[in-house]
Amino acid sequence: MKKLLLSFAHPDDEAFMCGGTIAKYVQAGWEVHLLCATYGEAGGGGPYREVPEDLLGKIRQKELEESGTILGISAITFLGYKDGTLLGLHPGELEDKLYRPMASFAPDVVITFESNGISNHPDHSKICLSTTYAFQKYARDIAVVRGEIVERVSQRARRTLLEADTEEEKQAEPRLYYACMPESIARYLKKQKNIPSESFGKPWKGTTDKFITTVVDVRKFRNKKIEALQAHKSQQADIDRFLSLTHHPLLDKEYYILRMQGLYEVFMGKTDRVSNRL
Repeated sequence: MKKLLLSFAHPDDEAFMCGGTIAKYVQAGWEVHLLCATYGEAGGGGPYREVPEDLLGKIRQKELEESGTILGISAITFLGYKDGTLLGLHPGELEDKLYRPMASFAPDVVITFESNGISNHPDHSKICLSTTYAFQKYARDIAVVRGEIVERVSQRARRTLLEADTEEEKQAEPRLYYACMPESIARYLKKQKNIPSESFGKPWKGTTDKFITTVVDVRKFRNKKIEALQAHKSQQADIDRFLSLTHHPLLDKEYYILRMQGLYEVFMGKTDRVSNRL
């Protein structure tokens, strides 16, 4: 069974950015786990505007669990950090908290935010950088094990293994993807007033379209994504705004950058082929 690990900062990140992808891969037989760094207690809204942060955190935990059940996520691990504090953590602390469950679960694919956190949220950017570091360590562990195996085989077999470059063998390496919003879609959503032109004191730019490596068609899972979003009742204002567009582009397709394939960084340009699957 293939395994997918999600690494996000807050409850609702999973539904907004890759809810359709999750449902699609669960239906295809993948096991999906989610690491959530915080309980989202600083993000009150909807019917819970006056609720104390500790209670809101418990409410949002339950909402994420409901969303996870809808999408088919097998396990959710909360890392227990306070919402809005990830940038202030000691170097290596969050990386270690992410690495341990990652190494234990041994995923084929890991998904987190792109480096600007899509909306410039500091927690999103921190979870991206920390997940990337944890993934690099995880991929290096696998490479070491693979190297130890190589040392025990014949020189001819070793050469064949090390030079292998087939698509099937590439797919055997763990991959790290950044969930992202293409710049063209960000421009459209700003024009429609569906997202703000600025967020956290910076322009909301999106990811340059030519760097997108993977576009997943999630139209068949549109209703699942909507249902998962609506489980996050504390974020009702954001969800209502997201769903206010009759044809929201992120209900049809979800977008990713293949950031790492095993130990190797992936760089895209105008002539690269864009994949339709992770």
